Amino acid sequence: MRLEDIAVHLRRRSAWEALDLGHAMLHAWAPRVYRAWFATYWPAGIVILLLLWPWPEYAMFVLWWMKPVFDRVLLHVFSRSVFGNQVCVRELLRELPGLLRGPGVLSGLSLRRFSLARSLLLPVWQLEELRAAEARARFRLLGRRCRDHAVWLTVFCANMSSILLVSMLITLPALVPGEGLDLSLWEWFGDEPSGMRHLFGILMFMVAETVVEPLYVASGFSLYLNRRSELEAWDIELAFRRLAERRSTTVGAVPLLALLPLALGLALSLPAPLRAQESAQPTHMPSASEQSDLAHRAAREAIDAVLADPVFGQVTEDWRWRWREQPAADDHPERDWLKALVRAIEFLAEVLRALLWIVAGLALAMVILLVVRYRENLGSERARVAPEFLCGLDLRPASLPADIAAAAHAALARGATIEALSLLYRGALVALIDDCQIEFAAGDSENDCRRRVAGRLPEAAEKCFVEVIDAWCQAAYAHVPVSVKQVEALVATWGRHFAARVVRP
Repeated sequence: MRLEDIAVHLRRRSAWEALDLGHAMLHAWAPRVYRAWFATYWPAGIVILLLLWPWPEYAMFVLWWMKPVFDRVLLHVFSRSVFGNQVCVRELLRELPGLLRGPGVLSGLSLRRFSLARSLLLPVWQLEELRAAEARARFRLLGRRCRDHAVWLTVFCANMSSILLVSMLITLPALVPGEGLDLSLWEWFGDEPSGMRHLFGILMFMVAETVVEPLYVASGFSLYLNRRSELEAWDIELAFRRLAERRSTTVGAVPLLALLPLALGLALSLPAPLRAQESAQPTHMPSASEQSDLAHRAAREAIDAVLADPVFGQVTEDWRWRWREQPAADDHPERDWLKALVRAIEFLAEVLRALLWIVAGLALAMVILLVVRYRENLGSERARVAPEFLCGLDLRPASLPADIAAAAHAALARGATIEALSLLYRGALVALIDDCQIEFAAGDSENDCRRRVAGRLPEAAEKCFVEVIDAWCQAAYAHVPVSVKQVEALVATWGRHFAARVVRP
């Protein structure tokens, strides 16, 4: 690392200024940063989406969990650019296996995945290549004065990403003409989200991360650079190096022989009494040790004079609210009530702060309790048991005949129209549960069944199911006679769409 090649102006900055510097770095190097991002994040996201196509609800979670891996690509580009090196996509892809094998990859995806200061910790793993105890000690040293700022950076970027995602989910479907894209916000929380809705949501999530994540990595890296410059005095070292280069250049440009006429002219220009006085002075010259002692004494006096200044070295950060103008101390008894009021307010603030921590602890304990109680339902879908009774109808396999269509014809021959419709309705429900894997709840009504089946069957089969429900409701609930020809037509249509789907024990 050569500090002379650094492309950032090194000076003392506060942590908030360092975060703003990250925005300037992203603005300056945006083309190369986004080329690397689109060459890695988006192809990987599309591959993950295709692999998890049967389970689209997990694709967004996997993309979110893998963000520390893609952050390494962004940090690689920023760390090269800050020293004037450009990284092309071909070179990045060639160095990608080394980035994925570096220190901290497994820790960043497991133990420290939920660390709110992850943007400050990543350079320690990737750039300094520290491990275990050395890395933890480095984390503590770097985070001593700027960890809170890294935490606020994470909170800000997480909220910005969520706001962008929700805004696009609300706005973009509203801009689509016609009714071809039914993606209203309420539909996102439905029981049976469609594949189009999942695909659109994942793409919008990737767009939001494309906007926010480079800024997150750039600001965390600038915070890391500012902290290292503060600890190792990079700005002072760089200033001394430039002074040394300037001095060497100046000395090399003026030859020693060119100084001889100047010295001779100065000697001749001195007045005669002064030259006589100098010649009369003793010719004793101090030794090298005496000159060193004199220089050391003078330096010590200068240092003591600087340290005597009460302002020197006093850098404090106070996060408490204070009055802008502190009133002078006085002995007026009429202001004692004001002091008592201030003490009461401070006591109330401490009580509220303690209550806040207690509420936060209770909330955390509640979350942990819920996770422990329902841990078997996390990560995998719970196997659901098909209801034995639905809409008051018996759906147990033993209650249905082997040939439902033939039994319905026999019931029609006896004049039992309701019994025939009941057989068709129950047989269709059993076929939908066993063959189509449609989940019905025990308390579903006919309208609920119709809503759950909507869009899950071919158009002809869905139409047949709706006609069976309408005929059943007309005959069983409204007590309106249904013609035999209509029931026979339903039996014939039912046989084409549902007879082969009924699974018998």
